[in-house]
Amino acid sequence: MKNHALKLYEFYKYIFDSEKNPLRHIPDPVSRFYIMTILAGMWSLSFGLYLGSIIYFGISLAAHVILLLMFFFTMAVFYDAEKNQSSWLLKLRRDRNHL
Repeated sequence: MKNHALKLYEFYKYIFDSEKNPLRHIPDPVSRFYIMTILAGMWSLSFGLYLGSIIYFGISLAAHVILLLMFFFTMAVFYDAEKNQSSWLLKLRRDRNHL
């Protein structure tokens, strides 16, 4: 377990330590810091967009399900009107008025 933790730490250092990653070949430390900051911002943006798309996917899925349900409900009303020459809503109103 300790060996895995050390390997993970070395991998972390290789990515995030500008003295160990390939940016070490740039002699100016301010330039290295600037590039690391830009990369961090780009990674944050990409993960944020990814998570936002997952959240948006749920909203989009719900909206599509509602649209499909409304489509099938409309088709059922049209089918009922064609089959019975009337509508269940008109029958309900008629029955309600006779009470």
